[in-house]
Amino acid sequence: MILKVKTEGLEGDALKFAESLNDTLKDIPQGITKAELDAAIEKFKTDNPAPTPEISKAMFNELQETVNQLKEMNAGGSFENNIAAQISKAIKENFSKIKSIHSAGTGLVEFEVKSVADITTANGTNTTPPAITGTQQAPISNINLRDIPVLQMTTNFNTSLAAFPYTEAKPKDGDYTFVSEGGTKQQIDFTWETNYAKPVKAAAWLKLTDESIQDVVGLQSVANDFLVKKHNLKKSRGILFGDGNAPNPKGATVYGRAFSAGDLALAVENPNFMDIVNAAITDIATTHNYEDEMPYKANLVMVNPVDFYIQLVSAKDTQGRPLYPTAALGNSVTIGAVTIVPEESITVGKIFVADMTKYNVTNYLPYTVKIGWINDDLIKNQFVILGESRFHAFVKKLDEQAFLYDDIATIKAAIEKVAP
Repeated sequence: MILKVKTEGLEGDALKFAESLNDTLKDIPQGITKAELDAAIEKFKTDNPAPTPEISKAMFNELQETVNQLKEMNAGGSFENNIAAQISKAIKENFSKIKSIHSAGTGLVEFEVKSVADITTANGTNTTPPAITGTQQAPISNINLRDIPVLQMTTNFNTSLAAFPYTEAKPKDGDYTFVSEGGTKQQIDFTWETNYAKPVKAAAWLKLTDESIQDVVGLQSVANDFLVKKHNLKKSRGILFGDGNAPNPKGATVYGRAFSAGDLALAVENPNFMDIVNAAITDIATTHNYEDEMPYKANLVMVNPVDFYIQLVSAKDTQGRPLYPTAALGNSVTIGAVTIVPEESITVGKIFVADMTKYNVTNYLPYTVKIGWINDDLIKNQFVILGESRFHAFVKKLDEQAFLYDDIATIKAAIEKVAP
């Protein structure tokens, strides 16, 4: 049997019509020719008149066209189940209409029997996917934000004072002397100055809907992670590059002074990058606000990644071996207590050298997350997540000597010995 129409749910004229069609279809062989099919259909029309001539004509014209197409595409393959299901479904769906047509004695019911072909990727269709597709099973990943390794190098402490006072003392007049018996001893004194740091605020917020955190697995966690990472990144950039104009903090590079060669002037033959770094470190250590001051000890060197690659990653000895293997492996080079790192925000050709312990950062109001509703958010099923902190960021007046920001080429030219 090639085709069979389901009769479940049919009654009356429609049932008789379907049963008669099945009687004819069961005798049609799989390899039937067009002429044989035409003859079988005509015999069915004669022996089993449809409720109306129009139904008979429409149904069998469609059946004949479909079978002819299937014969061409499938070369006699089995396709009866697909066709039978379509015809049965059409009869059931049009049962009421068939009955009314029979009662009226006129009318037409049409339905299309789909051609069957090989199943390929073209058979499938992909509707427009929803915006959240792919996030329901696996949690959404966190946003990959970079870190500027500077906060942990500063001096951090807590305070409850809005205007944070800091006092610096330094020698004024006089000094110790060696005196002979009965000699007059030298008087000495010192002075001090109190300054005040004002807090700055780093803050941002984002708004989520209830549906977004329900439908996208882990979305609220990503939002919280995004807020804190962006906060720390903004804070680090402010500590390095803030212009000091309210409400911005004053950054360490802005505190940075120019290189002063001093006794290093024109003293080095063919200076390389490490000579430049060590010259800057020496300048910081030997530049004082007053006699006998404790030397500053640089702990951070930053250059642009381009300069980091040229001066450190690609540097090799005469045997072609890397001079600084950790430059490529760890993205940093450590010399004594000093760490050299690449930082994109540093201008190409510049070098920043500093004792970052002399940069002070308070936790006046530590990083805080607030979740709430504004205006009609609650009615709209949406809420705000706010992340913010307030902190003081400052360098004491005397400690500004511990920060240097200058051109690599300028320092090299200042220390390079001129050929005679």
